[in-house]
Amino acid sequence: MLEGALTFCIMLSAAILHEFGHYLFIRLCGAKITRLDIEVLGALIVYANGSTNLNADIAIAMGGILVNITAAMVGIICFTFFYNIYLLIFIASNLALAFVNLLPVASLDGGRALNALLIKKYDIDIAERISYKMSVFGKLILISISGILVVLSGFNTAMIILFLLNFVQIYN
Repeated sequence: MLEGALTFCIMLSAAILHEFGHYLFIRLCGAKITRLDIEVLGALIVYANGSTNLNADIAIAMGGILVNITAAMVGIICFTFFYNIYLLIFIASNLALAFVNLLPVASLDGGRALNALLIKKYDIDIAERISYKMSVFGKLILISISGILVVLSGFNTAMIILFLLNFVQIYN
């Protein structure tokens, strides 16, 4: 069931909601979107450099996470009335995406928000060093979780691919 097209579409909807959250917060902060890059493990919405302050950058980074958590909460409310395995997958997909993006990894939302918070408090060189160390730690957590999921899933092909993609991203 977890490898079907419907499940894939449900997981994709969580990713689209996540990117919509970023889009929404970019617009709320008054920044201009310059381009949208679709990447292997997600998307990157690029907005005009220097058009926001650090508080706006934090809000934009956390916008996708906020929308995923909100979608999961709505899903939980619906699940109390309508038991459906696909609704449960929707809830889990949104919560998983929110959790992973909270990790302090430079290429994830949590890392971007952490970096902006550190720049507000420390000199930029110190902030970058702390961000780098936290990013390495977050990447180790991510690869560990991916490895555990490979084993728990009975070496599911999708989980193996996810593990390999996370392993390759450690070096980026």
